[in-house]
Amino acid sequence: MAIKMPIDLRPLRVEDATEMATVLSSRALYTFTGGEPPSADELARRYAFQTRGGSSDGTEEWINLIVTLGSSKQPIGYVQATVPRSGDATEIAWVIGKQWQGHGYAKEAVKLLSAYLAERGITHLIAHIHPEHLASQHVAAYAGMSPTAQVVDGEVRWERR
Repeated sequence: MAIKMPIDLRPLRVEDATEMATVLSSRALYTFTGGEPPSADELARRYAFQTRGGSSDGTEEWINLIVTLGSSKQPIGYVQATVPRSGDATEIAWVIGKQWQGHGYAKEAVKLLSAYLAERGITHLIAHIHPEHLASQHVAAYAGMSPTAQVVDGEVRWERR
C-alpha cells in the first residue's frame, strides 16, 4: 500500500525555473494543451513576468503557486489563478508533473487553491478543459465545478459559483 504524502503550495519564484523544467519535461503533459516542454531559460523568462503579480494595466491579479510534496518540499507542479479586479470569474489552472500524476495531488492542490481564494472572498471560479482530458475533468468536478455549454478554443468552460 502506497502512503500518500502531504502537499503544500508556495509562491512561485524565478529561481524555480531549473527544477520546474524537469517537472514539466514530459511531452505527455502537452497532449491536450499543445506546445513543447519548456527549457529552464524559457521558464525563467516566464516566471520573471508571472511573479510581477498582475497585469501592467492593473486589471488582473496573478496568483502563481508551486505545488510541493512532503517534508522535502519537492516541486511537483503548479496551480495558478487569474483574478480580474472587476470581480468577474477567476480562472484557475493546474499542472502536475507526469511522474506524480494519479495520486490525487492535483485534486488536493486545487482544493488548497480554492480554499485560499475563498478566504479572500473569491468563490466564482472557471477553468477551461479539453473535452478529452478526463483527469482534469475529475479534478474540476472534485473542486465543485461543472461543465458549461461554452467552448473556447476547443476547451469546455467549467464553472463554480
